[in-house]
Amino acid sequence: MRMFYSKVCDHRVCESCLTRFFNPGPAYCPGCPVTSQRQLLSAQDFCQEPPEARQVDSEVKVRRQVSEIFCKTREDFELSEDWNDYLMQREDMIYRLVNPTSQEEVQETWRQIDQYQAQNAEQIRREQRLAPRKKFQKILRIIEEEGSFHSGVNADWGEAPGAAVHPFVVQYQSLLTCPPEDARSRTPSAERSPAHARETSPGSPVPGKTLAGHMSGGGHSPEACVKKARHFFFADLVAATSAASSAPAT
Repeated sequence: MRMFYSKVCDHRVCESCLTRFFNPGPAYCPGCPVTSQRQLLSAQDFCQEPPEARQVDSEVKVRRQVSEIFCKTREDFELSEDWNDYLMQREDMIYRLVNPTSQEEVQETWRQIDQYQAQNAEQIRREQRLAPRKKFQKILRIIEEEGSFHSGVNADWGEAPGAAVHPFVVQYQSLLTCPPEDARSRTPSAERSPAHARETSPGSPVPGKTLAGHMSGGGHSPEACVKKARHFFFADLVAATSAASSAPAT
């Protein structure tokens, strides 16, 4: 049975109740108390996402919007205290937009954000121009740092390390194939990454994590489980045989 949640009052109703109450036309929510403040709802006011999921989606959207404007990095500050204050200011803006006490607070917060955007327009445009290059460099750095570990953990038993392809090589293949201008010249070490140098066809799947690969990466033999099972089986068999032979005859 599918459940639907109201976007207005967060009450939930089952699919059959949604059809019975709201398909003929707007109606009052059956979960709301009978007061003069009740609102008429329609079937479009219900969705399958619970309130918690909608709250997370809303916060992610707001955080992305604010972070695109408050986009300074640690290198833009001489003191760590100033950098921490900047982060606190950004988080405070996000919190007030996600958890507002009134609509006036939301409007005032966006007014402050717009004012900051106007005052730092040049710096924001510069960061937007550098964003693709920074993303490219970050992906290469992750592939290089995780390359050997990822290959060792995810390689099949008996497979030579380095045969497993890092998921980012496939996920960001278009970006790695056509990097932003001058991006490679700023990351010489990333160009030598064996994971990045390995060619991958567009449709090739990323090797999945296997039990043998995880055991190999952790220093365990793939036959460890079989050996343990055999040991305890024969131990129980010997114990049962000894108990049966020592039992008094009736």
